[in-house]
Amino acid sequence: MKVQANESILRIKSPSKKEFSEIAKQYQPFIIEDVANHWDAYQRWSNDYLIKKCGNNLVPVRFYKKDFWNDYQNFAYERSYEPHKEIKLQDYINNDRTLECYLNEAILEERFPELVGDVVYPQYFNRKSFVRLWFGLASKNFTSNSSLHFDAEHNLFAQIRGRKRILLYPPIDYLSFYPPLEDATGALYGSKVNPDAVDLELFPKFPWQEKIEFVLQPGEILYLPPFWWHHVTAVDDNISLSFWYGVKIADFFWQKKMLSVFLHTAPHYLYHSIFAGNFSFWNFLKL
Repeated sequence: MKVQANESILRIKSPSKKEFSEIAKQYQPFIIEDVANHWDAYQRWSNDYLIKKCGNNLVPVRFYKKDFWNDYQNFAYERSYEPHKEIKLQDYINNDRTLECYLNEAILEERFPELVGDVVYPQYFNRKSFVRLWFGLASKNFTSNSSLHFDAEHNLFAQIRGRKRILLYPPIDYLSFYPPLEDATGALYGSKVNPDAVDLELFPKFPWQEKIEFVLQPGEILYLPPFWWHHVTAVDDNISLSFWYGVKIADFFWQKKMLSVFLHTAPHYLYHSIFAGNFSFWNFLKL
């Protein structure tokens, strides 16, 4: 295993399970090299291959209303997002790029059973992963991206094709990311801040100085610990896989820093759940 710091983030070559655990327990993100680039997915997943294998498969595509990304009131509110539409994969690949749309959060085993054999599932955690596929587009008309948010799971984010620009922020203070606590439809894992155009008058406490920025290259895997905030933007047309692993009680003893983050964040979730009249808090973290 070779370890080096580069572009403000640690890079590790082909770690063993033990080596991965020793580094991941520091509760810091890092990049794994020389693993995903050996998968058949990395070698094969061209547009022609995907259309031949599963072009008629229906996939969930999110279409964005005009100027969606120009209004901070959209980013962290469920009501702002149109439901996914079901279209054929080949139609998504061959669209004329005038529409603002993103194939995101597609469950790999359900939507693309023909492709599962092209992926070697990482074995760094002693639990089953939940795998989702993201197929982003980049053109002069629209570049797919995600709003600033965190995941409440361990995330091994594998870049299969193309590149993605990643912005990371440590979970220093939950409220400094301006989650939508005031709204019953708010997604409390989301932020109202656009990190590419931070309005410090509206969001004066946002920790813009803590940003880690890099471009994730094809064949690289980003390990992202639970509750780390991230913003993702397509550099090219690209395909990524998220391997999500639920947090277990033992993880709080392994990643000790995560416990303080959880204890700081959870009360806000509980308060919002009571205010909203739902039980979203209990889905916040399934131990």
